Amino acid sequence: MHATAAFTHPRILHLAQVCVDLTVSIDHLPERGGDVFATKHGMSAGGGYNVLYAIRRMGAPAVYMGAIGTGPMADVARHALVDIGVETAGAVLPDVDTGYSVAMTEPDGERTFVSTRGAETMVPADCYEDIELADGDVVYLCGYSLMHQSNTEAIMRFAQRHAGWHSGHVVFDASPVIDQIDMDSLETIRALSPIWTVNEREAMILCDRFGLSGDRTGDDERSRLLAMHLAAPVIVRVGPNGAWYCDGRADANDGPSEPLHVPALKVCPLDTNGAGDTHAGVLCVALLEGLSIEEGLRLANCAAGLSTTVAGPATCPERSVIETAVASL
Repeated sequence: MHATAAFTHPRILHLAQVCVDLTVSIDHLPERGGDVFATKHGMSAGGGYNVLYAIRRMGAPAVYMGAIGTGPMADVARHALVDIGVETAGAVLPDVDTGYSVAMTEPDGERTFVSTRGAETMVPADCYEDIELADGDVVYLCGYSLMHQSNTEAIMRFAQRHAGWHSGHVVFDASPVIDQIDMDSLETIRALSPIWTVNEREAMILCDRFGLSGDRTGDDERSRLLAMHLAAPVIVRVGPNGAWYCDGRADANDGPSEPLHVPALKVCPLDTNGAGDTHAGVLCVALLEGLSIEEGLRLANCAAGLSTTVAGPATCPERSVIETAVASL
C-alpha cells in the first residue's frame, strides 16, 4: 500500500532510498571460504538517510517518499527516521524487508561492500503518482533510484506528470552510478528542469556521455559545458576546493551564466564518507528557504567539510556550527 501525499506547506520530498548499513572493521579481508573476526561493528540507517539527517540538522521539514519493508531491517530504518523527525509517506511493502549493505573497512580505510536489494528498491510503479507538489517544495532525486526497474518506472511517471513544474526546485544528485543510467532515463529527468549536482568524476563521465570533451578541461569549464548542454543549473563539487556553479538556462537572469566558484572550509578530514549526502541535504534546505545559490553553496560546502572531521556517514553538524563556519570564509 502507499499513501496519498498532498501537502500544503513547502517541504523537502525525498524520493530516494533509505536502507540499513552493517559496518565492520577488520584487520584484513578473509580468504575465499575463510572467516575473520571484526574489531568493531555497528548497524544504522544508511543510503538516503544521510541526506535526510542533514536536512533535519538544518531544521527543515522533510518527507521520505520511498518504500519501506516489513521486518527487522525495516524497523531499524523506520525508527531512525522517527528519531530525527522525518515523516514517512511512501509505500509499505508487507512481504519484503528493507535491504542492507555490509561494509567491511580495513585498517588503511579501504572499504568493501556486499549489498542486498530490499523494499527500498521495489517502489510500486504508481507510488509517486499521487504526489501533489506545493509551491516552494524541493524534490530530491538520486541516480541510485534509476538502477532499479520499479523505482525507475515510478520516477519516470512522476517526471512525466510534473514536467515543466517551476513552482519549486528539483535537485538531482547524479551519484557514482551515473555511468550506468540509461540515456532515456536521463532525458526524462531533464524534463523536470532539475539542478544537477555532481562530483568531479561524475562531471567527467557526463561530459563523456554527452560528447562534450570534458576530459580535456577544468572543473569550471565542465560545469559550463554541462550547464549549456542540459540548459539547466549544474553544480560540480570539487571537495576541499569547494564547488563550481553554472546556470545554463536561457532565461537565467539575462542569459546563461558564467561559472561561479564558491570556496570550501579548510579542514583536516578524518572520514569523507557521506560528505556528498551532507552537501545535498543542506543545499535542499537553502533552496527551500529561498536563499541564493551562492549562499546555499557556502552553507553546503562548509557543512560537507565539517562532516569529514567526524567518523561516519551521517555527520552533518548543527546549523549554528555551519553558519559560524560560513562567516569565517
